[in-house]
Amino acid sequence: MRLDSLHRGCRATRSSNVRRGGLRTLAACCLLGAVPGTTQGVVTTVYVFDFDFSANKPDEGPITDPTISLGDTVRWVWIDDMHTSTSALGQPETWQSGMFDTGDTFEHTFTNVGIFWYYCEPHGVDNGDGTASGMAGTITVVPAAGTLAMAGLAGALGLRRRRAR
Repeated sequence: MRLDSLHRGCRATRSSNVRRGGLRTLAACCLLGAVPGTTQGVVTTVYVFDFDFSANKPDEGPITDPTISLGDTVRWVWIDDMHTSTSALGQPETWQSGMFDTGDTFEHTFTNVGIFWYYCEPHGVDNGDGTASGMAGTITVVPAAGTLAMAGLAGALGLRRRRAR
């Protein structure tokens, strides 16, 4: 019997990445709050501009890395040309947008809890240890239940990226 037919309504099993994860991913999905019958999480926008990534548009606030819940999707929106969104190596979440230009979008649905680093291939660097630098950002994914407590804990532990200019 296929994994997705065992747990058809789980929003996390909608991703092909999760289907490859087998029973461990299915157990994490159930334990971390994915709700049977829920087909879509929240979509959070991250803007790609001025050699940076931010949940805020240019001139609409500070550079901010989003915190999302398990099963939510990040949609990167290109405001500038010639950038990528590429996950750092050595993380359980992987994606690669390819080179995109103004007006393009790319989405990734997160199926693991943690802090996930990513970068722009021409303007950033994969540090080889699960982090990135240069034109880089993070996505913090927390369990669906207790999102605020986990986000506060991440901030208290200094797990947020600081923008250096």
